[in-house]
Amino acid sequence: MTEFLSTHNILAVAAAGLLLFVGIFALRGVLKLAWKALRVGLILFAVAIIAGALLGYLDISLL
Repeated sequence: MTEFLSTHNILAVAAAGLLLFVGIFALRGVLKLAWKALRVGLILFAVAIIAGALLGYLDISLL
């Protein structure tokens, strides 16, 4: 029977904890970057729609 608190098990648990800890901060950074890209994309889309409507390329009926 192997020992539960062996060096290998302790190192594996420490590595998994470190990976989770670093992963949380990496995920926060990725989500911030994705939100910025989505926000810029939506702003550009809105500007293109407004410009298209004003220049006559789009026929938008509000009624």
